[in-house]
Amino acid sequence: MFSRKQILLVSLFPTLALLFASLHAQTVPATPDAATMQLLQNGAAAMHEGKPSDAEVFFRQAIAAAPALPDAYLGLGMSELREGKADDAAGALAKALELNPNMRGAHMFLGIAQYQAHLLDPARESLRQEVKAQPDNVEALTWLGIVELGAGRPDKAVEPLDHAASLSPKDPNVLDYRGRAHAQVAQESYRALTALDPDSWRVHRALGEIDSESKQYEAAVAEYQKAIEKQPNDADLYEALGEVYQHLSRPDDATHVYEMELKLNPRNAIALYNLGRLQVLSGDPERGVSLLRQAKEAHAQAAPTDYYLGLGLAQAGHADEAATLLEKSLHEEPSKYIQQGAYFQLIHVYQSLHRQQDAQHAADELKKLKAVSSGTGSAAEQTP
Repeated sequence: MFSRKQILLVSLFPTLALLFASLHAQTVPATPDAATMQLLQNGAAAMHEGKPSDAEVFFRQAIAAAPALPDAYLGLGMSELREGKADDAAGALAKALELNPNMRGAHMFLGIAQYQAHLLDPARESLRQEVKAQPDNVEALTWLGIVELGAGRPDKAVEPLDHAASLSPKDPNVLDYRGRAHAQVAQESYRALTALDPDSWRVHRALGEIDSESKQYEAAVAEYQKAIEKQPNDADLYEALGEVYQHLSRPDDATHVYEMELKLNPRNAIALYNLGRLQVLSGDPERGVSLLRQAKEAHAQAAPTDYYLGLGLAQAGHADEAATLLEKSLHEEPSKYIQQGAYFQLIHVYQSLHRQQDAQHAADELKKLKAVSSGTGSAAEQTP
């Protein structure tokens, strides 16, 4: 039942070494004697070696030697938690906090034990206490999110998981649970929308987004068209439909909806870029250049806009300006597709300008890029 959580729990146990390294600082009211300290260190070493049952023996011996030592109860609780003894672990960790309410990490491990014992409300409160004491503790934030999800409260899970993701953006566990929380919140919102009005434009837009994400593009077209019928003045709906038409390789339909979008929002940078790009690729470079210049003024994404503007200018016979824009696109964090396309176009533009050395340099750079990412194709054949 807890396989996913147990995997995450295993990933948390490297923090034990750090916790036990500070035993002297945490012990209340006095530092244990040398023999007891050795038992604690033996327990920590056993935990580090993945031997929680051996660690439990050492910590119980430490408790027998020093019954008021909170660190021994902390170690016992974490070893029992690692063994899957959630109820016993919760008791030991609660005792550790009774002896020292400020023990770092103790509330978190108590919350984990309570959660695995199906005590969701106490688990939530314990983890909130840990987060209050350590607002940037990724493990505590993640477990608080897990508990909220387990309690059927994804809206409450989002905040701690978002914070954890901001602190550890490449942690797969954090990203997994964060994605689940946001997905469940979205599903709840869609269900509520559907209950209010199953034929509303918002419901059709949501269904269009779901169909598009799952690459059911024809179904997405039908949903966006229904949404537009009910909300014809929403520019974002046309933009979304245009993107789907591009996935379906229907440039004429995409052009039509982008033109509709621009009637509603004439300064929309994305619509200007998309329409200009389509015009350049469909053989109307003069109109494409005009639209792309407007897109630049509206602060469209720099690299692809400059690339297609350069391509359009080259097609229209303005080689000097084309070279400038294509060169510029290479200095604006372009995608691999844009890089390859820009160098490919620069070869021909430089040759038309009798800049043979520059043309050779562009050809060499294109070869290097293709060697690194063979099989990706030219930027001119892709949609950035």
